[in-house]
Amino acid sequence: MSDTIEVLDIIDQPDGSAIMNMDVDPEQVSAFAHTGLRYLIEQLGLQDGIVSPNTFEESARTLELTNEELNTLFHFGVISALRRGMNEQNQEAEEDGR
Repeated sequence: MSDTIEVLDIIDQPDGSAIMNMDVDPEQVSAFAHTGLRYLIEQLGLQDGIVSPNTFEESARTLELTNEELNTLFHFGVISALRRGMNEQNQEAEEDGR
């Protein structure tokens, strides 16, 4: 697995947003999807005993996602990574300002 993500191009949109095309390894896509799932679980408050633990068979642990489902999890994984990066930068800036 590569440690970098190559940005191929960025297309600015009229509404101020942008579309970023990237070269991402399958392992990185999977990692972002897992991060996206954890992010959504945290945002929805589904932790600390709100959802009771279950014991699933091994076959239920592997799920097949549609492209739309994977895209959604990847999207939230990227948001989570960006937020973590911004939080780290803010923390460093606060520490430098002391």
